[in-house]
Amino acid sequence: MTSRGHNPLLDSGALRRLNVALEKGPPANGFESQLWKNRDVQTLIKRKFGVYHSAGHVRQLVEKLGLAHCMNPPKRRTEKKRGTLNDDVLAWIVATVKQSPRSHGIDGDHWNNARLRAVLQQRVGVAYSRGYMWEIAVRAGIGHPLTRRRN
Repeated sequence: MTSRGHNPLLDSGALRRLNVALEKGPPANGFESQLWKNRDVQTLIKRKFGVYHSAGHVRQLVEKLGLAHCMNPPKRRTEKKRGTLNDDVLAWIVATVKQSPRSHGIDGDHWNNARLRAVLQQRVGVAYSRGYMWEIAVRAGIGHPLTRRRN
């Protein structure tokens, strides 16, 4: 039976040498911090072995070597949405879709994504993308009125 994937770029001897270097710590290897950073481990691997590993793979290697405690904790992801929609705004969206678009100054008989986006932009001052507007509609449970009507 053959193994899956390609051969590892760092063999067992290289992993042992990397383990020793990591155990000595960043200052002993010419780095300023007290805990290893992904970038520093990447640089160390490149310098010692001439191999580049992604940040995710570097963390996996360090964990495989049992030295995760020597690493800075990974940064927590932050929400990158342009504006937050609280429950009040979602309730307002649901109530708005139950009304006619004309009651909000929209020339049309039914709601669609673009019309609801325009009204929401007037309300909260944020221009949401079509995709995010669809997520909002689904979260609010009103996706079905926004589907495109075809003749």
